[in-house]
Amino acid sequence: MKRNWLLYLVIFSLALNLGTIGTLGYLRYQDRRQAAAREPLPPLPMRELWGGLNLDATQRQALRHLFPEHRRHVQEVRTQLAQKRQELFDLIKSESPQWNAIQANVKEISALQGNLEEEMARFLLEFKKNLKPGQDAAFLKVMQGRLGCPPGPPGGRQGGHRGPMRGGGMGPPPGPPPGQAGPGCPE
Repeated sequence: MKRNWLLYLVIFSLALNLGTIGTLGYLRYQDRRQAAAREPLPPLPMRELWGGLNLDATQRQALRHLFPEHRRHVQEVRTQLAQKRQELFDLIKSESPQWNAIQANVKEISALQGNLEEEMARFLLEFKKNLKPGQDAAFLKVMQGRLGCPPGPPGGRQGGHRGPMRGGGMGPPPGPPPGQAGPGCPE
């Protein structure tokens, strides 16, 4: 009788350990999946983008003229951002950091990030002008996927609610939890 009780205890202990190991393995797998989803996508090669849009020769030529200026402007802003971030870090690591100087630097960084977003929007609008109706829908779909935005419901309304509060009851708002939509995507 005593041996049966010890056998059951060993079996229960093994089952508990296997369950714990399985749970930890699953949680680690989920963490890796989420980390991989947060990594930015590499730049989309032009050939891959053009292949999906079926551009003709005149469209390709027009779009080739847009890219150099866009790349130059983006690189300038990114260089300025890196410089301002280094200045901010230098301010923070100084012996007696001045809050006003830090705030001013953060505002400059925010303005530069806004400039980068404006340049992206300007470029996308210019790019879209050179596309035919079927092509612009495909282009927007590709860009939406690259930005990590989930496809919205028909008609452009998110969640089917109106007004700034989007609901009015207790609990979280409808839709995906905050942080699930990609940067720049409507939540």
